Amino acid sequence: MISVSRSPSVAAAVQSCFCAGSSLTALSSSPVTLHFPRGTAAGVRFRVFAVKTESDGSELLRRPHILSEEDQSSGSEEDESGEHGEAEEEIVDWEDKILEVTVPLVGLVRMILHSDKYGNGDRLSPGHERTVVERLLPYHPEYEDKIGPGIDYIMVGRHPDFESSRCLFVARKDGEIIDFSYWKCIKGLIRKNYPLYAGSFILRHFPKNVG
Repeated sequence: MISVSRSPSVAAAVQSCFCAGSSLTALSSSPVTLHFPRGTAAGVRFRVFAVKTESDGSELLRRPHILSEEDQSSGSEEDESGEHGEAEEEIVDWEDKILEVTVPLVGLVRMILHSDKYGNGDRLSPGHERTVVERLLPYHPEYEDKIGPGIDYIMVGRHPDFESSRCLFVARKDGEIIDFSYWKCIKGLIRKNYPLYAGSFILRHFPKNVG
């Protein structure tokens, strides 16, 4: 910061020059001393501006424009808050968006398969069945082959290849009972609804041997 100190005679000369519209050359005999203090005085900052007049094109020093610390800090905070607010509105965390949709579905299916609510061969409750049929099964990559002539109901049973595991089955209207992987359904949902982010999301959250 720059502060300006003058002798009383210099200050009077400056005032008379400003009032009479004189140029600064009239002060050549009374030099102005510029000091660079290490600290601030009473928390006040001084700013000196050079401006051009339309009369003769000469540069004049205006009266120092004073800004208090409080005014400066409040202005900076408003600018920063405005910039951060606009940035936050533009940023969308798509990973969180995907998790908001998929985590409840995965949790529901795990509950169905690993709790005592359903035994092998049991049909799902109307509410659980509706969720699987409307929000999960349509995203299976082999959906048409799985449902065949139509879905009769959804049931729980032993996995055909891994007897220690259970999975969901489609009981079709033609009497066939076809198993399907709910993980493939979840991946299909992500690829369809979030195509730009599906690849990186699946690599990050799904083991290679799942689905």
